Amino acid sequence: MRFTDIVNEHYNELNSSELLMCNYIIENTAAIPKMGVVEFAKRSLSSKSSVIRFSQKLGFTGFTELKNFIKWQDQEEVLVEQLTFKEQVTKDIHSLLEIIGKSDWSPIYQRLDTIDNIYVITTGVTQKNQAAELQRLFLLIGKPLQIVPGDGNSNEFRRIIEHLTDKDIVFVLSLSGENNNLESIVRRLKLVKSNIVSITSLQNNWLSGKSDFNLYATTSRSPLPRNWWLQTTSSFFVLIEAFTFGYVDYKKQIK
Repeated sequence: MRFTDIVNEHYNELNSSELLMCNYIIENTAAIPKMGVVEFAKRSLSSKSSVIRFSQKLGFTGFTELKNFIKWQDQEEVLVEQLTFKEQVTKDIHSLLEIIGKSDWSPIYQRLDTIDNIYVITTGVTQKNQAAELQRLFLLIGKPLQIVPGDGNSNEFRRIIEHLTDKDIVFVLSLSGENNNLESIVRRLKLVKSNIVSITSLQNNWLSGKSDFNLYATTSRSPLPRNWWLQTTSSFFVLIEAFTFGYVDYKKQIK
């Protein structure tokens, strides 16, 4: 898969400014790997934040990952000898452990003790598995949780919205936090003033900016164009387990 293939895959999600960035990259492919995000933003007549969000819409964690993909799309044979993707999985887990060690989740735990209902909204196949694990673990600690499809037009979502209040909490799972389908869903959640906890990869993203609380995992995408589909997600399951068991520890401490 080449950069143009990724653009075609996400074409309907891109606005006019982002399409101009695509055109600039295609016309200046050789120069892109040498640019920093600020320089690229200036040359493509955009802003640093716009470039980062554009990169994330295409499935990259940021501009650095995007330009590395472009750099190696014609030199895969060289990169194959250098890359061990298994090592990237362990690197992501180590990074996550550092994040967990510095995180204070007590404000979320305090809110969990005051709410009536808990929901989790999913936005993809992998997120459905993550939601199922969150549901399983919450049942074990005596916190029933309902899974809601990430479709604002579904009967399930529309029915739940009718009853949501500020006494409910909604976890929203999204790899990038930039899924366009999320925007209408989150806006409706905000209207009823329900508490929103985002679970996304560690990056500035639309969803985390609109949520009351944030939980972050760490992910990496393979820079090999032939392996465009490889992206680590195991850290999400580690994060979910650590967060849930952390609540058990929190309850012991406040007794």
